[in-house]
Amino acid sequence: MKLPASEARPDHDGMDRKARPHTGTATPRDTGTATAAGTATSSNTTGINASMNMTDAPYATPSHTAASHTTTSRTGAPPTAAPATAPAPPLTIRLAIPTDTPAIAAIHQASRQVTMPYLPPQRRTHDEVTRWVREIVLPQCHTVVAARGPELLGYAAVRGELLDQLYLRPDVRRTGIGSLLLAAARRHRPDGLLLHVFQLNAEARAFYAHHGFRVVATDDGRGNMENLPQLTLRWTPASVPVPPRGTP
Repeated sequence: MKLPASEARPDHDGMDRKARPHTGTATPRDTGTATAAGTATSSNTTGINASMNMTDAPYATPSHTAASHTTTSRTGAPPTAAPATAPAPPLTIRLAIPTDTPAIAAIHQASRQVTMPYLPPQRRTHDEVTRWVREIVLPQCHTVVAARGPELLGYAAVRGELLDQLYLRPDVRRTGIGSLLLAAARRHRPDGLLLHVFQLNAEARAFYAHHGFRVVATDDGRGNMENLPQLTLRWTPASVPVPPRGTP
C-alpha cells in the first residue's frame, strides 16, 4: 500500500528507521499484534499490527482462585484443610514508566518472533531494543501497558493518530488483553486511529476487522524494509464506538 510520505516505515526488528538508536544497520518493522516476554526482535507494522499481532477474544480472562479442599490421612486422623492459593492480582491498564522498558522490549521481541514467523531472523539484542524503547518509544508515543501486579503482559503505543505498536506476550494471547489495550488507545485518540499491518498477518487483520478497522490503502512492499505487502487500516468512531473504560 502506498503510505503517506510522512509515515516512518518499520524494519525487521519493528524499530522505526526514522526514530531509533543508531546501530549502524537499518532495521525493518511491522506493527503486528504481540506476545510473551522473551528474547526476540520485531518490526513495526502493527502486528495487531500496531502490535498488529493476534486475534484476541473480546473479553478478559478472570483471575482464578484455587478452591481449598480437605484431605484425610489413612490412619483415620481428622481431615486437614489444604492451603488455599492466593488470588492473582487484578489486571490493570496503566501508563508505561521508564522501569518498564526491559519488559516492554522482551514482549516486543517475543511477540514478533512467535506471531510473525515469515519475518527475517531478528538481529537486535535485547539491550538494543530496550534502549530503543527507552529513548524513542516512551518519549515519542503515548504508551500504555497491561500489568498484573509487577508482571507486564502487553503494551500499546500511539504516536499522533498512528497506532504504532500493540504487542502481547505469546502466552496471554486470546484472553482479551489485546482488546483492552486497543480500547485504551482509542480512548486516547477518540477521533480515529490508523495502523499498518502485513498482508500475511491474518490474525492481526481479523482482530482489527473485529474491532471496526477498515482497509484504506495497500502497499506492494516497496515501502518497507521487509519488502512484504502491507495494508493500511483505519478506525473511526462512526464505525465502532469507543467502549467504556474497563470493558474489552
